[in-house]
Amino acid sequence: MVAATQETYNRIKLEGMANGTTPDETQETSGVRLCYAWKGYRSRASIYERQLPDKLTTALCIDGPVGADNAMTFHNDGRITVMTGTRDPNLGASSGRLNINTFGGMHNHKGRVNMVFSEGDDTKGEGGDGQALNVYCSGDYVEQTEGGERFIKAKTILIEATEDLVIKGGSVKIQSDSDIEMAGSAINTLQVNRKDIVLGQKMSFGAGEDTSIQFDPRANHVIATLGHVSHLLAGDYKQYIGGVSNQTIGGTILSAPMVLDRSASYNVKTLLGNTNFTTTAGAYISTSGVATTIAAGAAFTATAGGAANIIAGAQVGITAANAATMTALAGAASVTAPAGVATLAAGAGKAIVTGLVGGVDILGGVQDVNISGLNVRLTSSALIYLN
Repeated sequence: MVAATQETYNRIKLEGMANGTTPDETQETSGVRLCYAWKGYRSRASIYERQLPDKLTTALCIDGPVGADNAMTFHNDGRITVMTGTRDPNLGASSGRLNINTFGGMHNHKGRVNMVFSEGDDTKGEGGDGQALNVYCSGDYVEQTEGGERFIKAKTILIEATEDLVIKGGSVKIQSDSDIEMAGSAINTLQVNRKDIVLGQKMSFGAGEDTSIQFDPRANHVIATLGHVSHLLAGDYKQYIGGVSNQTIGGTILSAPMVLDRSASYNVKTLLGNTNFTTTAGAYISTSGVATTIAAGAAFTATAGGAANIIAGAQVGITAANAATMTALAGAASVTAPAGVATLAAGAGKAIVTGLVGGVDILGGVQDVNISGLNVRLTSSALIYLN
């Protein structure tokens, strides 16, 4: 190799490395005018200007290498278009990708941005994961929308948190055209007021224990329904009422009956064991507007620690299929008919009036006393007085 002469160096400094002897080349393709500024020798990449037939729409284009089908275009309206080549597995796994590797950056868009991501033909079908966009962050990921709304729309939306998932808002609404399912080892809610509007059926399955605790003495538990209330229990049923219990039973309903036997408005049936009503500190009062019937299949016992009174506005009948006994252990036993007749009658047997210690007095008042029979016998172990 022979070194360049001093004359050659001086000409290069003065005129440059090379001077073209012909004007810039242009190429017209279907009315599009191309003006090449640079074209590579080995890769056949090129930098050129493009002008459309309207003479107004222009662009600066960077294409290449040849056959890659990728380009960068700077448009005269301010747009910048970056296009990669097609994905070809024969060219490698990274073919057709746009790779950006930086130590940070900032995107500031003054207008609307539309982004479209596709899964790609070579990952569809079997073996494909179906992912069109995958974002990985090694730190916090924060999104903020000022004065607008954020929409997420997909066939299925899955949010998975390895620790806590918090949804916080001034008003939180969850809407579904189908079922809403919740599953967890424990579901705890805290609210001031709660209102559930159920237009269909409300059911609870598999609850080991259902407990309602209200600490406010003003709290109420109200069931208001136009339908029925049914309790089916295989175990015991216990109630403790610190105040007063009041039940009013109307006997009429507005819908189809749940209880088919309507002979009694209030019915209590004990299949096994006794039926017990106990009043500890007050009185037991039973009031009937019409009639009261007490029927016992076996013995019937009424016991009073004090006085016992049977008061009837009409007649009183006591009938025994066998013997009937009325005993006054410590005081007097009186049968009084102020306005009618008091009758002591025995059918097949005798009518016996006995005074074991105090004797027997038969008083007629201002009327006669009549003793009549087939035979009348007066018997005394001592004296008989006739006045």
